[in-house]
Amino acid sequence: MKILVTVGTTRFDSLIKYLDELVLPSDMAFTFQIADGAYKPVNHTFFSFSKKIDQYYKSSDVIICHAGAGTIYKLLELRKRIIIVPNTERTDNHQLDIAAFMGNNGYALTVIDFDELFNALQQIKGIDLLPFEKHDFDKTEEILRFSLSGN
Repeated sequence: MKILVTVGTTRFDSLIKYLDELVLPSDMAFTFQIADGAYKPVNHTFFSFSKKIDQYYKSSDVIICHAGAGTIYKLLELRKRIIIVPNTERTDNHQLDIAAFMGNNGYALTVIDFDELFNALQQIKGIDLLPFEKHDFDKTEEILRFSLSGN
């Protein structure tokens, strides 16, 4: 199983270090996207950023990601199996809300405690996650009408 771990643009060293040091079965291969993280994995391949991140997404069986909305929605559109780990090391905890929504509605698995990650990796192979239907949000005409009407 090919597993991509992506943290977006904000470091998440504790997650990367935890997974890099986790002893895994030989059928699991990690690649880490670490942003500007100080921790550099020693047991798996890694990169900081890539303009071709979509290629990594498409070639991975499972993606473990931070709870960034852009990342999550892109992965859902690609119908990828996602394990969301909110980055609570940030100055705010806004990632907890989107992670809870995705987990509670069956779109992804959500893990708060790193010690649950191995079980989540085992579980995600056998569960059916709900497909996410993208709904375009285009209120341009409505906004223009409102602004031109003087309201």
